[in-house]
Amino acid sequence: MIRPSLAILAWIASALQYGATAVPTWPSSIDELEDIQQLNTGYRARGFAVAVTPCSFSAQGNGRIAAAEWIRTAFHDMATGSIFTGLGGLDASLVFETNGGDNIGAAFNTTLTTFAPFLSSRASMADIIAMGVYTAVRSCGGPVVPIKTGRIDAAAAGPSGVPLPQNSAFTFENQFARTGFNVTEMIAVTACGHTLGGVHAADFPEIVAPGSAPPNDFQHFDSTTAFDEKIATEYIAGTTNDPLTVGISVSNGRNSDGRLFAYDGNVTIKAMTNPATFVSMCSAMLQKMIEVVPSGTVLTDPITPYDIKPYDLQLTLLDGGTYISFTGDIRVRTTVRAANQIAFVQLVYKDRSGNTASSNINTSYKGTAAGFDDTYAFYGFSTQLSGSTSISSFNVLITLVDGTTELHDNNGAGFPVDDTIMLQSPESCLNPTTGANGTQSLTVVAAVRNTVTSSVTLDLVLKVPRSNGIVVPALSTVSAAMASQSAVGSYNLYAATYSLDPSQTLTTTFGVSAGGSTDNYKNASLLPSTCATLSPTAPSSTPSASAFSYQGCYTDSTATRAFTGAVFYNNAMTVETCASDCIEFQYFGIEYGGECYCGNARDPSSTLAAASDCNMACPGNSAELCGAGNRLSVYKNLQYTQVINPAISGYTYQGCYNDSSADRALSATSTASDSLTVESCASFCNGATYFGVEYGRECYCGATLATTSTNQTSTDCSFTCAGNSSEYCGAGNRINIY
Repeated sequence: MIRPSLAILAWIASALQYGATAVPTWPSSIDELEDIQQLNTGYRARGFAVAVTPCSFSAQGNGRIAAAEWIRTAFHDMATGSIFTGLGGLDASLVFETNGGDNIGAAFNTTLTTFAPFLSSRASMADIIAMGVYTAVRSCGGPVVPIKTGRIDAAAAGPSGVPLPQNSAFTFENQFARTGFNVTEMIAVTACGHTLGGVHAADFPEIVAPGSAPPNDFQHFDSTTAFDEKIATEYIAGTTNDPLTVGISVSNGRNSDGRLFAYDGNVTIKAMTNPATFVSMCSAMLQKMIEVVPSGTVLTDPITPYDIKPYDLQLTLLDGGTYISFTGDIRVRTTVRAANQIAFVQLVYKDRSGNTASSNINTSYKGTAAGFDDTYAFYGFSTQLSGSTSISSFNVLITLVDGTTELHDNNGAGFPVDDTIMLQSPESCLNPTTGANGTQSLTVVAAVRNTVTSSVTLDLVLKVPRSNGIVVPALSTVSAAMASQSAVGSYNLYAATYSLDPSQTLTTTFGVSAGGSTDNYKNASLLPSTCATLSPTAPSSTPSASAFSYQGCYTDSTATRAFTGAVFYNNAMTVETCASDCIEFQYFGIEYGGECYCGNARDPSSTLAAASDCNMACPGNSAELCGAGNRLSVYKNLQYTQVINPAISGYTYQGCYNDSSADRALSATSTASDSLTVESCASFCNGATYFGVEYGRECYCGATLATTSTNQTSTDCSFTCAGNSSEYCGAGNRINIY
């Protein structure tokens, strides 16, 4: 093995300037991008890495490697920047520069189209492009590239000047120097970028001759699809097929890799034949590449995963204002504490005045998730708080199975909860009917403490399509004043209505604000289709128990039932009886005194009604309410185990894919069983590259995934496994692929 020179070792030591960073304090500006980075698979998965998993994957096929294209996208965006003028760098100006010129080929628009759904007010396209480098490199087995956030997107194209294969080595040196790279760094970052992917004849016929690299007219840079040192070892050994080193590129003056690698007498590229050196240099060089940013851009510390992170904390004022509903999820990092060692997770909270509450908020296990280097477990909660004392912050108490406890206090700050203003989701709605002007009506209701004197505002972030072939939409921020409606308890209700183009309903986010308080980052498409009415009168008391929590009074009908999992009838019905009957379901509801309905999801036609609508006493316990005619008293089973796509040793969950009997996604072998589980299917497929479960009881295996089978919406795979109702097993013409 070739050992790196002392000069190269000294350079590596100077380049690796970033040590461990502190765990962030929540909430933080990194939160959205930390999710995108960390939650590849499982519960609440963001799925950013799907397009580069496995490393060799590309939805475009034809020898393309999406991971390579992601890295190249970042380089091309950065390469026209200047440390001398402070202009350009990684600023997403590439969004406006994909119509030829320096940026030839489909790779850039393909990559940007993949990135576009992740663009938001909390994640700039420039930061997403940088995140693409981390994700592509890790998916291909490469090192961690530390990711800082805070990049600001350009509003127009930048200058030209991307290094091109026909340039002289001297020109390359000057171009890289403009972006802050010396000769050693120039050679290193080129090798790191060219460890993946290759060149296509259709785009560069002077480098790869059409028909010369059958069957698909492309040539990869080295002999593997992994992020490894082969680009260097094969060059030094004289066995390289790098089309930018050998072949027709030499006679056409396009052999840029060969000229660059030899520019310092092969010193740098020879050092990079050492695997450890290659990894170290690439981690440092790719980080440096994505940190070339316009002057004035302030980057954060590198993203460090949270040990504890809250999700979707939501306060909701209930009828009469006597109680406030508090719901959310807590993510626990299980890399250092396995999920099966956690007995339970609780919230130790303080009321509005800062006094510690007498009882904790319990949670229930929801599922697991994983990134490249960390694993997580999620715990959900739903409880009711006193409207007069409410909540101001909480700490998270973890109790392990051995009895030891951990108290997590968010770096001493506690996890803040602001009850000054809260979105009232049940009273808000997105009307699915298109009006005369071709728009859909978004109605938003907020509850604001009656001590607030400042104006109340609805703030929306819209994605607006661009023209001229630009695939990334623009973000447009719109604000509307909210009008006072009525008083409920110690809160005043405010409302505003906004007309949305139907094309924007799935992508619009919004929030409400009053003074310095906000309730933000809500998805318009998740609102109900009809708005409920919040009653100023408090309902009758509802039962409370550790096994279930009251969700509210909901509408129901014989034509379309709210819950369709199971039904029971009992002339001595109680809430506890129905809870026991529906123990295997996430929700249950009691109607007309003696009817008990179970289900894992409520039909969208069932909407929140006034609490007073559920006014029939339970025949088995007159102190409890059991719905009414076409009204359900709905409860959530806190002991329910979330239906999941389980982790299978040796496999990675890929997602929900389409399938058909005429053209199977996996076509090697198959079986069917009324006791099928994901685990039993994996065992039957006996090490096949892929396996999948479909229609609750069908199992398919294969060495390859049919190109006609593509990733679908995760909710399409809604059937539970015949042998384990806590696992998903596809649906009709839908298959969960591992």
